[in-house]
Amino acid sequence: MSDKQREQQQYRTLKQKYVGLGDENTTKDEWLTNVQRDTYNSLQGHAALLEYITLGQEDRVRTKAGMRVELIKKMASIVDTNDELRFNNDESGNDDEPANKKSKS
Repeated sequence: MSDKQREQQQYRTLKQKYVGLGDENTTKDEWLTNVQRDTYNSLQGHAALLEYITLGQEDRVRTKAGMRVELIKKMASIVDTNDELRFNNDESGNDDEPANKKSKS
């Protein structure tokens, strides 16, 4: 198997495993959303990182469970915000600017 074929096979395998890698059609906003979601997921999934963040946010959240819930809510809000923005752009027919920021003519 040639090097190019091996690289393509490895890329396909990684793409199946990590959906957030994207492809040539992935926009910058989609990629950034994936990075943010993956970061929050990683932080809430690793006990040591979660404890570190909880200690740093002492005034707001007092428990690791509370911080985990807050991180999961942030993950969900990122997805909701981007889906709403994408839906508004699809309706307007103009992908250059959000529908709620367009000037009224």
